[in-house]
Amino acid sequence: MRDGAKSEVTHIIGNEFLTVAVSNLGAAIRSLRLGGKELCLGFLSQKERIESGTYCGAVIGRVANRIADGQFILNGTTYFLTKNDRGNTLHGGINGFDRRFFDVAYPNGILTMTLCSPDGDQGFPGKLNLRVEFVLERMSLTVRLTAASDAETVWAPTIHPYFCLGDKPTVDDTYLQIFADAYTPMDGRQIPTGELSSVEGTSFDFREPKKIGRDIGDKVLSSTNGYDHNFVLRDSHAATAYNEKSDIKMDIYTDMPGLHFYSGNYLNGFDGTHDLHPREGFALEPQFFPNAVNTPAFKQPILERGREKTYFIRYEFGIGSPILK
Repeated sequence: MRDGAKSEVTHIIGNEFLTVAVSNLGAAIRSLRLGGKELCLGFLSQKERIESGTYCGAVIGRVANRIADGQFILNGTTYFLTKNDRGNTLHGGINGFDRRFFDVAYPNGILTMTLCSPDGDQGFPGKLNLRVEFVLERMSLTVRLTAASDAETVWAPTIHPYFCLGDKPTVDDTYLQIFADAYTPMDGRQIPTGELSSVEGTSFDFREPKKIGRDIGDKVLSSTNGYDHNFVLRDSHAATAYNEKSDIKMDIYTDMPGLHFYSGNYLNGFDGTHDLHPREGFALEPQFFPNAVNTPAFKQPILERGREKTYFIRYEFGIGSPILK
C-alpha cells in the first residue's frame, strides 16, 4: 500500500511486561505480547489486512460502526457519505482511517500517530486533525484518541484489535463479563431500532462471567452468526475477559458510552503465518452507539468547532483472576 511517498512501517514500544507493534498504515496494532504470549491477531502486511475486511487492529474513523443510509443531518444540513455496507456507511466509509497512512512521532517518549482528514472527507464536514497516542504503563496499554475540527462535525472513534487470550482455535472457551444491563437491538441491516433492551434472561447477559461460546448458537444470534452487538455501559469499567488455560485476564476501561462485542464470526485472511478462521479472535470496541447521529435518544458524538476532545481506551492485563470466584 502506498499514499504518495509513504510506505508501511511498523513501530515497536515495550517495557518489562508488554510489547506492542503498531503499523503507520491505519495506526493498526499488529501485535500485543505479554511476556512471550501473543494476545492479538495481526497481519504482517496491512494490504492483506485491508483486503480481509476485518479492520484488524486499526483505528476507526471518522465514525465507528454504522450510519444508516450513509447520511445524517447536522445544523440543518444533510451530509451524504460514502457507502460500504448494504447501503450504510460502516467504520468511516469506503476510505476510512483504517486505510490511511499516519505520521509518527515520539513526543515525551510516547508513540504518537497523527492524521489530517480534510473537509468533505468521505462526506463528513470539517477539517479534522486526529492524534492517537499509545501509552504503556506496566501491564496496561492506553490508547488516547484526540481530535479537533475547524467546523462542527461528528466524531466517534475506536480501535479494532482482535484478542486471543488462550491457545485454542476459537475463543469459545474464553470467559467474558460485560458491565452492561442493556443492549441496543438491531434491524436486519444491523441498524439499532432506537430501543434499549434489558440483557436479563437473554443471550446478551454477560453481567456475570460466562464463556463466549455458551449461548453463541442461540437463534437470536443466527442473523449475525454470533455476537455483533452494542452494549450500554454502566460506567468506565467496560469488560473483563479471562482464559483459564493461559490464566490471563484483560480488563477494558473507557469514557465512551457503548461497547461493541464482535465474536469474530467472519474472520478471514492470511495473517502471514496461517489462514484466519471464524471466532479465532474477538473484538471489544468502546464506541458511541451505532447510528447515534440519526437517533436523538442516543448520546451524540458531536465535536464542536475549535474544541479539542480526547477519548481513552485502556487495556489492563494480569495473570490469575478472581473473575470465576
